[in-house]
Amino acid sequence: MKKEIELSKVRKEKLLSEIKAFFLDEMGGDIGDLKADLVLDFVLNKVGAEIYNQALLDSKIWFKKKLDDLEADFYTLEK
Repeated sequence: MKKEIELSKVRKEKLLSEIKAFFLDEMGGDIGDLKADLVLDFVLNKVGAEIYNQALLDSKIWFKKKLDDLEADFYTLEK
């Protein structure tokens, strides 16, 4: 089940402003609110999902290493 990323109104407005500034600075063109909103939706739904999944995998690997370290620490405490 795919859960949609939800943004607060303030965060969404900030991101839309940054997208519009990016297009103006890097692409030399001004885009309106509707186009910026379409870009944000695309990034959140396509790119965001990939980044989120990678972050989950990275977290899983990090926690597994920490648990392995903890287990090793317990063995050193045994008498």
